[in-house]
Amino acid sequence: MELLWLIFVLPGCICAVTVFVPSVVEVKIGESGTVQCKPTSNGSPKYNAEWFTIDEDGVRQRIASYSGKPTIVPGTEYTDRVSVNSDFSLVIRDVQVSDERKFFCKVSAGSEGSSEGVANLKVYDPPEIPELVLTQGILSVTESEAVEIGTCISRNSYPAPSIQWYKNQKPLDPPAYSNKDLYTTSRTVTEASGLLTVSSTLYLRPTKQDNDARFACRVKYSLPGGTVNHMESQMFNLSLHYYTEDVQFQVRSVLPIKEGDDVTLRCVGDGFPPPSYIIEKIDKAGTSEELYSGSDEEFTIKSVSRDQSGLYRCHALDFDTPPEILLVRELNVSVHYLNPLSVQQPEVASLGMDVQLICLGDGSETPHLAWRKGNELLSDSSRHRLRNVTYYHSGVYTCVATVSTVPGLVKEQSVTVTVKGAPQIEPADNVIEANFEGEAVTLTCSALGHPEPEITWNPPELQASQTKSGHQVKSTVTVKASSKLVNAISCTAKNSLGSNEKKFTLKISSLVLPSSPPAQEQSSGSSTAIIAVVVCVLLLLLVVALFYFLQKKGKLTCGSSEKQSLAQDPASGELAVELKSEKRNEQRGLLGSRGGGGNSAEC
Repeated sequence: MELLWLIFVLPGCICAVTVFVPSVVEVKIGESGTVQCKPTSNGSPKYNAEWFTIDEDGVRQRIASYSGKPTIVPGTEYTDRVSVNSDFSLVIRDVQVSDERKFFCKVSAGSEGSSEGVANLKVYDPPEIPELVLTQGILSVTESEAVEIGTCISRNSYPAPSIQWYKNQKPLDPPAYSNKDLYTTSRTVTEASGLLTVSSTLYLRPTKQDNDARFACRVKYSLPGGTVNHMESQMFNLSLHYYTEDVQFQVRSVLPIKEGDDVTLRCVGDGFPPPSYIIEKIDKAGTSEELYSGSDEEFTIKSVSRDQSGLYRCHALDFDTPPEILLVRELNVSVHYLNPLSVQQPEVASLGMDVQLICLGDGSETPHLAWRKGNELLSDSSRHRLRNVTYYHSGVYTCVATVSTVPGLVKEQSVTVTVKGAPQIEPADNVIEANFEGEAVTLTCSALGHPEPEITWNPPELQASQTKSGHQVKSTVTVKASSKLVNAISCTAKNSLGSNEKKFTLKISSLVLPSSPPAQEQSSGSSTAIIAVVVCVLLLLLVVALFYFLQKKGKLTCGSSEKQSLAQDPASGELAVELKSEKRNEQRGLLGSRGGGGNSAEC
């Protein structure tokens, strides 16, 4: 009897068929989900599977089956979105929020009976980016109760997310009930799509310390597999209204301040909205002069002067501030300055004398004095001596006053030193060379002097061009080289204090002998010389023939000296023999005639 009772009460215990169906199946909305159905038995029966779900009325409804082939039940909400595989698993396409329900798999095995398994389908959809709706206007720190700060909205998610508020990246833990300091309220709305929109509103009684605080909300939501993600909203600050409790008054300009700088005074109260300000100048007698009134935090004094040194006062005007809090601040402004420099020097110095330059200066602090000429530092003190001055010492000298502790504080005073004296002609080469007569050459005469010298040229007919630069006068002439001008050119510089002269020597170069000719020219010259020798020999023979002819005619008588000279000419050897024989006969006749008292004659 006990066995029959157990069979009646626990029929599943002796059932030969069992079915495995996962208890939970998780799917993202819009994706496809598969629900497994795996039957097992002691034998090898032929299985038939049926899938059921619960409709909107809570009635169990068959949606599909598999008996050798899949069959989809028409007319259900799943007719177009489900299919059954050969392993009896159910595939649901385009999962929606409404699909979050139970699905039943029933497997029949003929004589071995049947079995059933159930799966719970869970659907998920992440929310949109959190949206903030903040309270408009300014919140007062004087409120006695918590006021609405803003609402954080998380739209279209499933399941419903949670919302956490943060202040300076640290979580707030407000209670869900109303109180005077801090709390939140929440609301969940089901959209037409079945998705959920959750909002959370933060209530807070602000304090002055919340002025710089950064608030945000964080939305936490679930995904398949037990994953929890989160999204954060943008951070925001509160616009608070609080009275001024402190005032800062300071100089915003670079210190130390020097005369001519722009000085900016900054007065800032810690209230919001910011208070308005009054800035005053207090004189030594305690009398105030209003310089500025308004809401700007800064006031600038343009090109400050030494007279604007002294005490300044700022009033912050906030009528919400309790009367026991004093909103007045004072500060001293010091303006550094230098007085005009005093320079001592002679206006005009004579050539060769010593000149002493002296500079005196003072100011808010004792300055350092130095002398400069152009970019050259002459003396690192207030005095500078020019010894044995020349015209090159003429020019502008500047005394420069500086204060090492006040960068940029500089004062300058310049003087002009003029050196007077007779003209000095600048030394230069006074020998001018020309290659040939008639060549154009240029002569320059440059002189320094004060008063300004006048330059004249000798010969006076020379045409000169003249330029001036300071105390220097330069005169230039261009002449044609001539032997008449060799030592005849000079220039004279003259002023009321004297004169100076410079003489020029003009040299004209001699002709230059030609260099040795090339080999061909030498050969040509040798041939010419041979021809000349031949011509000379012929001329000599003609002369000898002439003497012989004259002697034969008796018109010329020659002594032995002539015969010797003729005999010495090797070119007339044969002619000389003939002359000797003839002359011997003539000598006999001449001796005879001389012995007869006749006179002898020589030629």
